[in-house]
Amino acid sequence: MPTPRRLGFWVFLAIGVLASVVLVAAASRRSGAYWADFRDASGEWVNPNASGFLVVDVTGSLPSAKGARSGDQRFGIGPVPWAPSLEEEDLVIQEVPPHEGASAEPTPPPPVWTEITVQEGETLSNLAARCGVPAADIARANELKNPDALQEGQVLYLPKTSSDVLATLAHVRRLRHEEETARKTADPVSVTYYVVKEGDTLWSIANTFNLDVNSLFGANRFRNVNVLKPGSTLRVPNQDGVFVKPKDGESLASLANQYGVFAEAIRAANGLEAGESLKAGAELFIPGGKPLAFVEGKDGEGAVPRRVGSVRGLIWPVVGRINSPFGWRRDPFGGRRDFHTGLDIKAPTGRPILAAAAGRVVYCGWMSGYGKTVVLEHRDGSASLYAHCSRLDVRVGERVRQGEAIARVGNTGRSTGSHLHFEIRIGGSPVNPLKLLR
Repeated sequence: MPTPRRLGFWVFLAIGVLASVVLVAAASRRSGAYWADFRDASGEWVNPNASGFLVVDVTGSLPSAKGARSGDQRFGIGPVPWAPSLEEEDLVIQEVPPHEGASAEPTPPPPVWTEITVQEGETLSNLAARCGVPAADIARANELKNPDALQEGQVLYLPKTSSDVLATLAHVRRLRHEEETARKTADPVSVTYYVVKEGDTLWSIANTFNLDVNSLFGANRFRNVNVLKPGSTLRVPNQDGVFVKPKDGESLASLANQYGVFAEAIRAANGLEAGESLKAGAELFIPGGKPLAFVEGKDGEGAVPRRVGSVRGLIWPVVGRINSPFGWRRDPFGGRRDFHTGLDIKAPTGRPILAAAAGRVVYCGWMSGYGKTVVLEHRDGSASLYAHCSRLDVRVGERVRQGEAIARVGNTGRSTGSHLHFEIRIGGSPVNPLKLLR
């Protein structure tokens, strides 16, 4: 049992501890640091441990507001006449939420150029008058090699003032660099084997896999491209391109130049190491390439085969100016060298499209970059294709007469303006329609 002296000691100690706690709490409350009083002006609780900052406004306790208090010992360090009092009525506590103020990302300045697509009949002089800068500045900003030969559908960037030419030029070069970088890369090639079903056509299969129909021609050999036997198997690549077998001594650079692609893309698609030589006869995939053996004759212009049957004497499907002829051209979307497998004929949206020859509708619907498309098979085995239509007026299996309206001109799919993309294929090979139209 504790003695009275020891019991008194513990009582005295407990009273001392309790008094210390009370004094500390009172001092905290008096200084404004008491946790229960972290509230804003509306009385809402402000969590001092929340993300963000606590801003304490003590301007009300500065000498300019209250005057000096000589001999004030509120901080326990003697008279400091200029010190703030930090009394409760002097405190204004606000929480500044995170991600505000200096942490916010600055708004980028507006561009100093205007992006436009060249329309039919527009010249550099017209564009200069429209934007109010000299034609020479537009040519310099876009690095035009031939300023007097603008193409319809060509994308240009017009500087807003002459002082913006260099900034516009930097933007154009950056876009071209990004385009070139993208064209130098390719996914590793892989192949899916597709079993042909009843009613399938090459056009419908290409659309199912979101491929250019040329990619199916470039991956398979056909005896009759217009008759696909149900149950037969087609090789379908995972991207547009063509399989080739290099000849003895043929280099990667020469193949790239022949097909209008970058050697880096061929290397990436086939998993070739830098400096690795090609093996003659070993199959190689050319990403983005087209089967040139199908589209080019000896003159490089897509010569028509000798035996073409009744395909000669085709009528024009629509009347209009040819925007883009058959053969090699610069793709209006990326500027890359590309083989154009048909004619682009300028015409207003809604104008009737006529069947170039009598035939049977083997495809009618949406087809990847072609947009709304009709394909007719003719009695000699050739086929005609009508793309970018705004409306289709026939159905699969329907037979049409030469000159019958089958669709309407439009701008669907990968197109730069209202026109008809018209193709003729013989044995699957695109040929120059100008050599067959009358």
